[in-house]
Amino acid sequence: MKTVPSSILYSRDDSLVDRLVRICTGIAAIQPIADQEELERWLAQFGDMLLIADLRAPNCLDILADLKRSGSPNVVIVMGSERSDPMLAAAWLDPFATTSLEPERREFQALLRQALECHGLRHRTRLLETELATINARHARPPNPQVRTLFTAPLQNFSKAQRNFDNIGMLLESVVDGLVATAKVSRAGIFIKSDVTADFRFQAGTRCPAPTEAMAVDVGDPFVLWMELHTHLVSRSTLVNIADPVERAMLKRMLDAFGAEIIIPLYAAGHLKGWIFVGQRATGIPFEVADLEDLTALADHISTTLEKALQYEATALQKALAETLLHSIPFGIVACDENAIVRWFNSAAREILQPLEEEIIGQRVEVLGSRVADMLHRSLANPILHDAREWTENRTKTTVSAEVRALVDPSGCVGAMMMLRDVTGARLLREKEEQLERAAFWNELAASMSHEIRNPLVAIKTFAQLLPKRYEDPDFRAEFSQQVTLEVDQLNHIIDKINEFANPPKPVFHPLDIRKPIEHAVARIQSEFNHENLKIHLSSDDAALQINGDAVSLEECMYHLLRNAAENMANKPGSRINVIVKGRTPQQGEGNVYIMVTDNGGGIAEPLRDKVYSPFSTTKARGLGLGLPIAKRVVVDHNGQIDIETSAGGTTVSLILPTLRNPQE
Repeated sequence: MKTVPSSILYSRDDSLVDRLVRICTGIAAIQPIADQEELERWLAQFGDMLLIADLRAPNCLDILADLKRSGSPNVVIVMGSERSDPMLAAAWLDPFATTSLEPERREFQALLRQALECHGLRHRTRLLETELATINARHARPPNPQVRTLFTAPLQNFSKAQRNFDNIGMLLESVVDGLVATAKVSRAGIFIKSDVTADFRFQAGTRCPAPTEAMAVDVGDPFVLWMELHTHLVSRSTLVNIADPVERAMLKRMLDAFGAEIIIPLYAAGHLKGWIFVGQRATGIPFEVADLEDLTALADHISTTLEKALQYEATALQKALAETLLHSIPFGIVACDENAIVRWFNSAAREILQPLEEEIIGQRVEVLGSRVADMLHRSLANPILHDAREWTENRTKTTVSAEVRALVDPSGCVGAMMMLRDVTGARLLREKEEQLERAAFWNELAASMSHEIRNPLVAIKTFAQLLPKRYEDPDFRAEFSQQVTLEVDQLNHIIDKINEFANPPKPVFHPLDIRKPIEHAVARIQSEFNHENLKIHLSSDDAALQINGDAVSLEECMYHLLRNAAENMANKPGSRINVIVKGRTPQQGEGNVYIMVTDNGGGIAEPLRDKVYSPFSTTKARGLGLGLPIAKRVVVDHNGQIDIETSAGGTTVSLILPTLRNPQE
């Protein structure tokens, strides 16, 4: 059974203590201490422990300095504000690691495991030293300070090398330099396999032969396979213990190739990551068995340092890639935490919002403006809310489109994210297109009106020209009166329809069941087209299909759609109109109603298909072609969508209308 190591957290911040205790559950038993005297008693009584020190605690820097002067074996993790004076001062005391007061959960758990592993290594090293001293005393061998203190300092030197986590090359150079300076060997070097290569390559060394520095050892090399299988160091003095002469010759060849006396494997995440080789001592004194044991313990510590560095490098690379990707995205991104503090703000967002403050990260969202802050606060308060808005910034005169989403994990809402787009150009283009469409519409309307009005005027003019010659003819006068009256009525009808189309009544919206205006429209068509061959079939969902709409305009819309379908079929045998009404169950408060009007007529004529929504576009002798334009306007007024599919086998008009957010309202 693995013993949970003892750890101390020195802090008076209750929220920090609670968070770290939860993070460390299952990894280490944390003992929170807020009083300086109590901390000193714990350190005096239990000695070697893992200490997590909050620099804001009373006299924290003085306590750490005392531990450094006394040569205490404690492994120390310092927490404080990055780049602050206390943090910089603490870094000079060579703690195991430094971290912020709000560490990310997984990163801190990994750091804690590494600290505990280093703590265990130091503890085992001291046990080895004690055991070796006991063996030496048992054999009455006089101590040799130069030999026995040879590998006690490297552990401290390699702790300093951890400052180079952000640069693997510098870290490896520091490891090799510390080994050469402390062990006083003629040469030392290190081979590492990176994630992008399929072999082990020379990374750092001192006084190594040029051929060695150019070497690359493949992962399938017998030497690599032997190291993975046996997992212990190779020494010239212990080669005689290798039973297989082929293996012994292979290992001697590798020692000669490196110019080394000892090769020590390095492991990370349970796999061979590389090895360190050392040459003879500078004094020429051969290595003893005890030295090999010390080198093995030292290699374990180096392996831990290397594994941490590789993890840090991978994390830093992922962070750099993520930041580069997010900064390269063409739309703005703003992310805040659950406390409405800005945690991410990319370059596009800065260009769009152009905030007055230079420093945005770490500030409250209000620094980005009232609209942005309001949307983010709403999303934090209601995580299921998906808000989208568009506005024009008064200061920059840019039109901004924004959409906000809550960031949710299993524990709840952890923040919110906003996506921003500068739609100034798109808005200007849209306005220009609308102007062109309006101009085209009025041009087409004028042309259509001139055509529709000219026909009655031609008839009236013709009769007026014949009237002087045929005035005495009573039949002509009767026909003249009847025809002119008919044509004038037609002109009045055209004018009334144009006025109705140009000045529609303002819709009055209220909750209603969409089936009611549809049923009224069907009844009007059935009474108006009392044809025995025309059948209208209406089907709908059983559930209430509630929308916010104007019943009168919706009935008029359906009436025009049904009238067009009935007139196109011209009372042919088997004429049928199907009206289908369906609803989708609202999700997150939103849903749609789908209405489909399908007939089995001959479809819309090819020349008219591209301008079915244009006024006066019709093939009927007395038709004005205003039915579909009116229907489309009603659908648009209700924030809906209308689509037409037509062929020789019939026509289907599909309407999509939004339902009420809350049908009970």
